[in-house]
Amino acid sequence: MDLYNSIIVAIWLCVVYAIWAATEAGDPGYGQVAFLAGGVFAHLYLRKIRLERPVTKNDKITIPDANFSVEIPDEGDKYYFSEKSYRKIIWISTIASLILISIFIETITYQPDYLIWGIIAFIFGLIVFIIPIFLPIKDDIETLRKRAEKERIKAWRKGKFDQVEEKPGNIEENEDLKENKIPKEEE
Repeated sequence: MDLYNSIIVAIWLCVVYAIWAATEAGDPGYGQVAFLAGGVFAHLYLRKIRLERPVTKNDKITIPDANFSVEIPDEGDKYYFSEKSYRKIIWISTIASLILISIFIETITYQPDYLIWGIIAFIFGLIVFIIPIFLPIKDDIETLRKRAEKERIKAWRKGKFDQVEEKPGNIEENEDLKENKIPKEEE
């Protein structure tokens, strides 16, 4: 059994179990209908995703190459953080904010005498967590390449990318010139 059919079987087993559990718990029927509707919607959504992919008869799919060129403007003295340093800032701010918020939770639950310090720690924790959002980051060329590759593969899977390379001189393959083509006379 392939992955798609395995997921469908798992969804319907979960739906049947949820309907049985709701019936045993004494639900008047609303829960059972909700579980059934959820299973139907999940099945239809997965079917829609499966039908959007291009149908091929090849076992091995090759994604065509694309040209990639990016011009990154030089903005002079405007300060940027590199992606590597930004990731470090994210990690440090996340860990620091978790520590500060855990101090807040500690003061609420076990030490209410220090509640003011807990509230201050909570506010600083939120501020430290939000600070990286406002930092300007300079994308490096590798990140832009990876992002472009992901978008190209995503467009190809949805069928928005034509596998046949368009040639400007060929009327048969160029969409703009198809409308202007002289119709062939019937014999």
